[in-house]
Amino acid sequence: MTRIPLEELKRHCQAEGFEDDDALLAGLGEVAERFVADYTRRDLDAAFPEGWPAPCAMAARLLVAHWYRSREAVAEGTSAEVPLGVRDLLAPYRDLG
Repeated sequence: MTRIPLEELKRHCQAEGFEDDDALLAGLGEVAERFVADYTRRDLDAAFPEGWPAPCAMAARLLVAHWYRSREAVAEGTSAEVPLGVRDLLAPYRDLG
């Protein structure tokens, strides 16, 4: 079960009205949330029972939007990472211990 509702993911990805993509977006949401949890090395649900911190949820939404628009393993063009990207959002929540 994802923490970010499907309708919220659809708005973030500008995919409203594309019901055929609902299963894809839900699956991407699950994988993005797993990435966030794995990257932070924390059980975010236990650490934040009231809900994930906004930066963690935003990181998951950024990943979903990126994967939704870029469905290939390799993209042509620039390979520069977006400033204040996913890892920057998650850095304060990462367990380094």
